Amino acid sequence: MNNRERTIAVFDRKRSDRLLWQPRLHHWYDVNKARGTLPKKYEGWDILAIYDDLDASPRAYHYFNDTIRCIEGDDVQLKVKEDGDRICSKYKTPKGSLTQVERKTEYGTASLRIEYFLKNVEDFQVLAYILTHQTFEFDKNLYDERRDLLGDRSEPIVTVPWGSIQRFFIAYMGFRNGIIALWKHRPDVEKLLQTFGENDDERFNLVRKTPFKIVNFGDNIDEGLCSPPLFERYMLPYYRRRTKELHDTGKFCTSHWDGKIRKVLPFAGGTGLDGLECVPPEPQGNVTPEELREGLKDMILVDGIPATHFLPLVKEDELKAFAYRMLDLFAPRIILGISDMLPPDGDIEKVRMVGEIVADYEI
Repeated sequence: MNNRERTIAVFDRKRSDRLLWQPRLHHWYDVNKARGTLPKKYEGWDILAIYDDLDASPRAYHYFNDTIRCIEGDDVQLKVKEDGDRICSKYKTPKGSLTQVERKTEYGTASLRIEYFLKNVEDFQVLAYILTHQTFEFDKNLYDERRDLLGDRSEPIVTVPWGSIQRFFIAYMGFRNGIIALWKHRPDVEKLLQTFGENDDERFNLVRKTPFKIVNFGDNIDEGLCSPPLFERYMLPYYRRRTKELHDTGKFCTSHWDGKIRKVLPFAGGTGLDGLECVPPEPQGNVTPEELREGLKDMILVDGIPATHFLPLVKEDELKAFAYRMLDLFAPRIILGISDMLPPDGDIEKVRMVGEIVADYEI
């Protein structure tokens, strides 16, 4: 079997010839390449060659997310300007303007929002205008190009942006101002969330027609950002609706829960999701592997080894023991990977070591 077949076998609950090792290495690669600190062996290599050398599979959404394109309305202008270490994005519409500022981080390989589009409730009408005039298109030629590039290394996956209240907090207003707005102006916030939903109708109607068999929700769930009451009121209905739509067209669904999730884990089984991606067990997160296994029940786990275990401070024997612990608990309903990503100072040879464990593990 190849890695595409192994991936689908996991989601179809069918027996595979072996388990899949799918560590996310892009952040490690980008930072080390930018600062000139790639291991000597890998100098001049592209990342797929490194994956092949490690007998590992890349997470395919890194290659396919931009096959779904957002098209702004005819009278909506979006200008993006880079100035030194900052990226400024500005919308101009008949209803007004919105500005976001990001600061480049990690040697220019990532960015952090330091000013959000929404400053106050009055800005909601501007964002609503932008969203109601957006359309979406699927770039089939780019999909075919990326599929051919990856070959059988990975099953194509696409990630959809944050849903509902998570999009409000993370993408548009920030948590502090967002939670204040929710407290003082709940009807206005919920009206905007309804607009998010209408915008998502367009997006998901398109996604359902694409060749993707797996759709990942990029929601970055953490109980400190999305408490149980918020999750139950906003995220749970969102997941139930969208997973049903996708399941009706034969697709599988995962979601990126990359924070502390002990208090929201009891909701996982009611979301309609087939699996969770990126959940970090202790010590990086706040659930033990055993608690995670109990909470997921028959759901699939994608990833599962804390990124901190790949740092020099953790001994190889400890990492080995943790890898076997996760496999013993979750196999065959697991695609083992790193929760969240291999850190820039992580040991790439530890990645190789875990890959050998996965390849030899009997299921």
